[in-house]
Amino acid sequence: MTAAPALPTVLVTLGSAVLAAGVAAILGGAGFLAARDGREPDVLIVDDGWLDDPSPLDGAAVVSLGSRAWAEVLPDLCPHGWACLPADATPAELIAAVHGAAAGLVTLPPAWLAPADEEPLPSGEVTLTPRERDVLALLAEGLSNKRAARDLGVSESTVKFHVQALYSKLGVQSRAGAVARGIALGLVTV
Repeated sequence: MTAAPALPTVLVTLGSAVLAAGVAAILGGAGFLAARDGREPDVLIVDDGWLDDPSPLDGAAVVSLGSRAWAEVLPDLCPHGWACLPADATPAELIAAVHGAAAGLVTLPPAWLAPADEEPLPSGEVTLTPRERDVLALLAEGLSNKRAARDLGVSESTVKFHVQALYSKLGVQSRAGAVARGIALGLVTV
């Protein structure tokens, strides 16, 4: 039996002491360890105040809480993984962002993936059938058409039909696009 991989260490550097304590409590409750003894953390948690005097990072990934402006700044400052979250992100989103950044991934809220001048469609403009919702949920889990068909008790052709209907209704051309748009519209959660 092998031991579970160690969780990344984090350093919370937020301007608000109350917000910093809350973020530290969420991450501590999820098993993350605080960086200690002047060691560089695996993941640095920052807010918009850090934008005033950012400096390139040698080894730490970054999770920012605040404005969308981070998405334009972090690629140059952080060659490692990074994430941008709105200040009202949920604890689950924060934990996922820390995991993703530590793994070298880039994480953005789905609503921020659309160009800044393009608003995502409100969910009221997209109506999915119950089966389309089921298929979208299975797409979000990363299931293949064959596996989704088995789970739903239908043919693979039926799943393909529903996937194409989703692409059309959501205005996308890929599975990833369908999931991202579905998340942005509140039609599916991951």
